[in-house]
Amino acid sequence: MNKEIEEAVSELNDNVNRLVRDREDGRQSESARVGGALPLSGNPTEDGGVKSDFGNYIRKGSGAFLKKSLGDNDDSCGRYFIPEEIALRINKRLKLLSPMRAISRVITVSSNAVELLVDSQMPDAGWAAVNDEERKETDSPEIRKVHIPVHEVYAKPKISQKLLDDSQIDIEEWLTSKIAEKIAALENAAFINGDGKEKPQGFLQVESEKKETREAGKLQHFCSGADGKFLNNDAAADLLVDMVCSLKSIYVKRAKWIMSRSALAVIRKLKNKDGIYLWQPSLTEASPATLLGYPVIVDDDMPHLAEDKQSTPVAFGDFYSGYQIVDRQGLKILRDPYTSKPFVEFYATKRTGGGIADFDAIKLLKFSEKSE
Repeated sequence: MNKEIEEAVSELNDNVNRLVRDREDGRQSESARVGGALPLSGNPTEDGGVKSDFGNYIRKGSGAFLKKSLGDNDDSCGRYFIPEEIALRINKRLKLLSPMRAISRVITVSSNAVELLVDSQMPDAGWAAVNDEERKETDSPEIRKVHIPVHEVYAKPKISQKLLDDSQIDIEEWLTSKIAEKIAALENAAFINGDGKEKPQGFLQVESEKKETREAGKLQHFCSGADGKFLNNDAAADLLVDMVCSLKSIYVKRAKWIMSRSALAVIRKLKNKDGIYLWQPSLTEASPATLLGYPVIVDDDMPHLAEDKQSTPVAFGDFYSGYQIVDRQGLKILRDPYTSKPFVEFYATKRTGGGIADFDAIKLLKFSEKSE
């Protein structure tokens, strides 16, 4: 009788354990569907360590990942979602590698576009006495809608299967670095010079006028007085001061210069009337160099400065308020061991967009003789 009871208890325990495992597997699968990425669940390795499912997928094409069905216009695109932890590491690298991403406002959305409401002018107001019965109507601000769609950008690094089989290589770190490097280069160039067709619209592609009071939807620019150069040292110094003073007080706190390396080479030589350089070097590694007291960001995607050639290699302003970057939630990856044998290709995609959010926050410096 005791033996029968022991067998029944043992069978009951087995059933309970099986139900618990099934329940946990169901939770993991549901998490993948809702969150768009699976956690880095660990598998024991030969040396007692832990290898992630993502690592198994990269090396062998296997792993507990949820595959989406084929499609082009939504989240179902036949690729695997990169785990959230890996996606966060990639996004952090993107911020380090992309100057524009580091100084602009970035939001994450779950749709294919974002619409912002922008005031073209401040709302009117007025004073009134306490007992004043008649209070005149004030003017309302003009509100514009800014539409910023997201576009797909991809990276396709490849590695030999022999290196994938080498367990000493941190394959996740390698893939994270390669994806971030390639995507950051494309993104940053588009945030500056993109034409808005299948890519973000860069701030240099937006129309501009020399007038401070200009049409809505246009930036303000300043002219150097000569194609590809300043007229002279004193005129250059005054022009840079005019750019700084043209920025409204609400933008001054976060204002920065962004310029090409060739433009910096010219500006570093400028002096004020007392013979002091306008450009001041950084005193510590953590703080950037400054021009007229504002940080200088060097970006090689800004246009090159060449004499006798018109260009816009310098901008100044509060890019956090002025330029909006939009990221679509989720990064995806497809492992392709067939196209480039004996190499394995990794086709990674993300969706991002960008555009001007505040046209008063950014000023441009054109190296040209006069305004067009």
